[in-house]
Amino acid sequence: MTVASDYWKDLVAQVGCVICRRVHGVYTPPEIHHVAEGSGLRSDFSIAGLCDEHHTGPTGLHGMGVKKFVVMYRLPGESEYGLLVLVNEDVAKHLLNIGVKR
Repeated sequence: MTVASDYWKDLVAQVGCVICRRVHGVYTPPEIHHVAEGSGLRSDFSIAGLCDEHHTGPTGLHGMGVKKFVVMYRLPGESEYGLLVLVNEDVAKHLLNIGVKR
């Protein structure tokens, strides 16, 4: 871990579960999900915040499988990597809301 990766993980955690926020309009404390295919290398900069339900629960990425999850939540690019698009948008909005200058 590095200072930068710890900072990024903290920002992702601050915005909460990407699905709860986008679908239900609420903040839910997240677990950190590493976005990667198969058993490939994981990066702390390729992460999404998902609550327990949307991570491992019945309507979660691991609970229902990636393909069904992607379709159900209409992720950009029709891929798990679409979570990164949503997270990046939400972190950028969060930084603007807390007054971080561009």
